[in-house]
Amino acid sequence: MTENETINVPAADPAKAKSYERVKLVMSLVSMALNFVIPILFLLLGGSEAIRNLAEGWTGSAALIVVIYLLVSGAGLQAIEFPFEIFSGFIVEKKYGLSKVSIRGWLWDWLKGTMIQTVLAVALISGIYWLLRSQPEMWWVWAAIGAIVLMIIMMALVPIVLMPLFYRFEPIPEGELKDRLFALADRIGTNVKGVYVWHLGDKSSKANAAVTGWGRTRRIIISDTLIESNTVEEIEVVMAHELGHHVRGDVWKMLVVQAALVFISFFVIDLALVAWIDALGLRGIADIAGLPLVLIVGACVSLVALPIANWLSRKAETSADMYALNLTGMKDDFISAMTKLGDQNLSQKQPNAVVEFIFHSHPSIQHRIDNANAWSTTDAKKLEKSQ
Repeated sequence: MTENETINVPAADPAKAKSYERVKLVMSLVSMALNFVIPILFLLLGGSEAIRNLAEGWTGSAALIVVIYLLVSGAGLQAIEFPFEIFSGFIVEKKYGLSKVSIRGWLWDWLKGTMIQTVLAVALISGIYWLLRSQPEMWWVWAAIGAIVLMIIMMALVPIVLMPLFYRFEPIPEGELKDRLFALADRIGTNVKGVYVWHLGDKSSKANAAVTGWGRTRRIIISDTLIESNTVEEIEVVMAHELGHHVRGDVWKMLVVQAALVFISFFVIDLALVAWIDALGLRGIADIAGLPLVLIVGACVSLVALPIANWLSRKAETSADMYALNLTGMKDDFISAMTKLGDQNLSQKQPNAVVEFIFHSHPSIQHRIDNANAWSTTDAKKLEKSQ
């Protein structure tokens, strides 16, 4: 297949897309509920205290007690959540024809992801409880700063360390597409270290593209599924959107929002720990048996902030769409690319307004198409006034 040849993307069945979105929403709600129910039961029924006592029977080191507690409780949590994860991540994706991976491949990816999450969680929570022991008055400030620094580091490492653990990447071959994308980046003055083909098609029929990393790790990644189904013009306007995020500083703006949320979360957690020490029978705020309370409060703050954060994200996505249209003028290519993206990803093009407001970080496909058409009308009126 040459760069100018594309595969046909069949229009998604609206009923099938609606069913898929409904199932994924239900699984998300189940996951959110588990984030509350499991810690509450674990705390109130004495499971947290029992694991803390078990860890204390093995070692007298406060740091090791935290690590043992996390590994034992984490194993139990994984045992509870695994059936939901395999249903949502494998069975549902297979049922709707989106996944190409075998159960063996899915399990291998799940194991790698679980190991990475475990290492990061043990490191982060161990650091938090060290601060609780050593800096009981100001621990939440230092914990928030440390979490934000970690977020920034992870942003840089994702494209060069983490994503290659799950997907194959290779530099985009010489040709018209590479030339157009580099020319686009040069045109807007964005320094991109490379353009890479993301072999998403090895595991899924979905399509995606992004500009990942920052500084020396910044790179354009385009899924092979997107390349196969879109013309070079459609890919160019999609990448103009992604580059628009960097030009507008959206990545750093959202980081500021996340940083504020992190500070608020740790501050509220500190208040909750102090207020509930006696009622929950904790030895102090640094008692690892109180971790379920930390998780519950953190989940509550995240839940309250979810619609606000998603609203801000949708505004940034809409602005990036407008940036791409203003930069390229490719309204028709933008609309066709969005249509194909929705069909490939089995997205419900007009989801329930309440669901979109609360749970969607991107505008619906139909909203993006409507905005593109409105942009064309507005642009035409401006042109008429200027003549």
